[in-house]
Amino acid sequence: MLKVELLSCRMKRASRRFDILSAVASFYRRIDRRPKNGDILVISGKYVAISEGRIYRLDRVVPSDEAIELAKANGGDPRIAELVLRESEFVAPSFAGIFMASVRGILQPNAGIDKSNIREGYVVLYPQDPNRSALRIRLGILDMYGARVGVIISDSRIYPTRKGTTGIAIGYSGIIPLIDERGSVDLFGKKLKVTRRAIADQLATMAQPLMGEAGESRPIVLIRGLDDLVVEEDLEVDLSVSYNEDIYFEAIKNYLKGIYYPKTL
Repeated sequence: MLKVELLSCRMKRASRRFDILSAVASFYRRIDRRPKNGDILVISGKYVAISEGRIYRLDRVVPSDEAIELAKANGGDPRIAELVLRESEFVAPSFAGIFMASVRGILQPNAGIDKSNIREGYVVLYPQDPNRSALRIRLGILDMYGARVGVIISDSRIYPTRKGTTGIAIGYSGIIPLIDERGSVDLFGKKLKVTRRAIADQLATMAQPLMGEAGESRPIVLIRGLDDLVVEEDLEVDLSVSYNEDIYFEAIKNYLKGIYYPKTL
């Protein structure tokens, strides 16, 4: 039998730089647990970003000419467009003032920049280096408690053709982030050809119902019972797929070329 436990609690609202390790220690006290080997902590990317001071006052952002042109394409805020341009590898306007951007290979609306759960007139960016942030937290816990844990920095995301959000790992440390099932066989002995399990993203998604999206104020979730996914050394794995190998991108390109076959009744 496999038993997995998820624990979270309300934390003090954060709106300026703070010590994330002190917050993690407070979290463990609040849930009446002590860190132990095999723990996996999923921590909101916004919470980590605020702790690192990745906060901007919008009235201090001066849009470039490029940002102004980008914002005109979909009626967006030129100041947001400017920050998205600074944070991204590339940006394309969508609709309703949203810019679809690639950040370290992750395709995210507005490059993950968020106005929610922060003071009016401010926005929160992604952590500068989410993997480094996760590593620092993991090593901090090891130093304070002697516990070998895994850490995931998470965010919410949307999927093509689906309503609502789920979880995604934007950074990780001390876990197996991806399991390659290619070459293994299914229940009927058929060999798998393309399946790779996105473990880091799956763990982020597990935590999402507890974290919530609005005023829940539960930015940290402890997952216990999946010790086999925790490792001592970081495994450097690129979790993003190139756009030339992405099945959604390929299908969209074909759709735009008129290569699709509508169902007729």
